Amino acid sequence: MVKCSNCGINISEDLENCPNCGSNLVKSEEIKPVSDSTKKCSNCGAELSESNSFCPSCGAKVKAEEDSSLKCENCGATLPENTLFCSICGTKVNNVQKINKKFCPNCGIEIEDNVTFCEECGTNLVTGEKTKHEVVSTSSFAEKINLNTLIKPSLIALVVALILSFIGLLIGFSWLSFIIAIILSAGFFGAAIDNEANAIVFGLIVGLLLGLLETPLVQFTYGAFVAGFYEGFFGGHLILIVVLGIVMAYISNIYLKETILGITDNFKGML
Repeated sequence: MVKCSNCGINISEDLENCPNCGSNLVKSEEIKPVSDSTKKCSNCGAELSESNSFCPSCGAKVKAEEDSSLKCENCGATLPENTLFCSICGTKVNNVQKINKKFCPNCGIEIEDNVTFCEECGTNLVTGEKTKHEVVSTSSFAEKINLNTLIKPSLIALVVALILSFIGLLIGFSWLSFIIAIILSAGFFGAAIDNEANAIVFGLIVGLLLGLLETPLVQFTYGAFVAGFYEGFFGGHLILIVVLGIVMAYISNIYLKETILGITDNFKGML
């Protein structure tokens, strides 16, 4: 039995015309166009069935078809693109121009379709891997210098250097006493400075002051006659002491900070 598309009565399949209304059954049969419902893989173009979650040819994940039409959030009516207010209920459309837009899975920033790496966080949008960023300090050398924080450590290091120089002179080290003193004092106390720029200035201050006090310290230890002989025979070592002070403070601050600070922490713990 078939149903007449014109009057709706059930009639035999052998009849060509409906006995009730006379409609031609062959012509009146609803001819449904065959639509090409075959899905294709977006990666390799292979044909897919409705049950495929992954492409059997290349293994790519099959993306579900999304409804990209703009709908009213209040009444659900379908609206034309770029509509500002719903023509049915008058509600303001808040999701205009958000259709088919992509967002970074890491930071959530909106991205374009042809972008591979997120411009905000560097995430690879294909693999999802995050790009490692190296933190680069933008502070200049002058901006790192803080003379107020250098006064106390410079005075302490200078006193230690003078004591070591005095001891060295007493045991006969002569001018080597000042070289050893600046290496030990600048190297040890330079590790505690907060940054390398301040460490360089610290080494410059301690080395300069110790170099200027070289001859007066010899005079204090042995008298003016010996000081005159010392200066005439050995000469001053101001430049050498300053250079060693800067170099030792910088090296200690960069490479020996953890070691020296660990020693001082252990010493404090014993007290």
